[in-house]
Amino acid sequence: MKKIIAILFIGTLSIVSCNKKNTAQTASPEAYPTLPLKAQKADVSVEYPTTLEGEQTVEIRSKIDGYIEQVFVEEGSAVAKGQALFKIDANSYVQEVNNKKAAVLAAEASLETAVIQTKRTSALAEKKIINNYELTSAKNIERVKRAELSQANADLSAAKSKLAFTNIVSPINGVVGSLPFKIGSLVSISAPEPLTTVANTKHIYAYFSLSQQQLNAFLNQYSGHQLKDKFRNMPAVSLVTSDGETYPVKGKIQTLSGVLNASTGSANFKAVFPNPEGKLWSGASATIVIPTQFTEAILVPKKAVFELQGRFFVFTKDAQNVVHNTEIKIRNTATEKEYLVTEGVQSGDIIVTDGIGNLRDGVKIAPTAAASKK
Repeated sequence: MKKIIAILFIGTLSIVSCNKKNTAQTASPEAYPTLPLKAQKADVSVEYPTTLEGEQTVEIRSKIDGYIEQVFVEEGSAVAKGQALFKIDANSYVQEVNNKKAAVLAAEASLETAVIQTKRTSALAEKKIINNYELTSAKNIERVKRAELSQANADLSAAKSKLAFTNIVSPINGVVGSLPFKIGSLVSISAPEPLTTVANTKHIYAYFSLSQQQLNAFLNQYSGHQLKDKFRNMPAVSLVTSDGETYPVKGKIQTLSGVLNASTGSANFKAVFPNPEGKLWSGASATIVIPTQFTEAILVPKKAVFELQGRFFVFTKDAQNVVHNTEIKIRNTATEKEYLVTEGVQSGDIIVTDGIGNLRDGVKIAPTAAASKK
């Protein structure tokens, strides 16, 4: 009897298991919102990393060896052309100037003596008291003394220049950079690090690069047969600083390097931004934002895209409502909610727009229309 009950129980379990299996096999596909892609006009902003440089940036270096005696400025202070920055200990250079002055006086005295000797010898030679050899020797000695005086004056000038170099002044109007050397520091001509930098930041140059492939596509957006005409028709550009703030003054792209970088194959652009209040700093990093219009853009909602090891993917749907994991390439630009796609999908393709975290390649879905944009 117990054996019969066990057989009936096992049979019941088998029937229940088969029913569940059949139910799973006949379960309806899960509904997912989908969106057919369509090429359209789009106004987006292209972003490029950029490095900022002052209109003129000068490294301040010592032209002599010595100890810093005084520092007249502070980091970040504004200075005028000719304003004192540093004072190098001048004692040894003052002594050198005095020695060279003494050498000049001695050379002048020697020359004066040689001139007198030449005149005396010349008078004797005219009277045939001495021969012309004596006169020629006297004249040669005079020429040597004149050369010695000229050399002594040159040495004095060089010594005075070295003494003048103990006073280091700003060559331009600008803002002082960092001051790695303090009072008492030994500086030299061969030091790898400058005493400081002075940057004229009334205008800031923002440099950014485009690859050779990007270059033609970028320039072809703007009308004009010549490059200068294209620059004239380029829109004003914006700058986003490293802290995420948008600089309030817009700039203008002005120049393009005429030679591609041999190592990177890229071309360098320069945009100019007015900096009347000195809010931008030379050497800082930022992002340049260029408004761009595309006539045949494929826009994909950001929520429909997932990233895997630096690559971007969407789920596309085929005619049998089966989804496929599809890699896409996106531009370094986006609207607030969409990516601009360059490869992987095209107009007419249908993608899943939501719930992609629960999907996997090859799953059949029940497509529904995605919510329309406002």
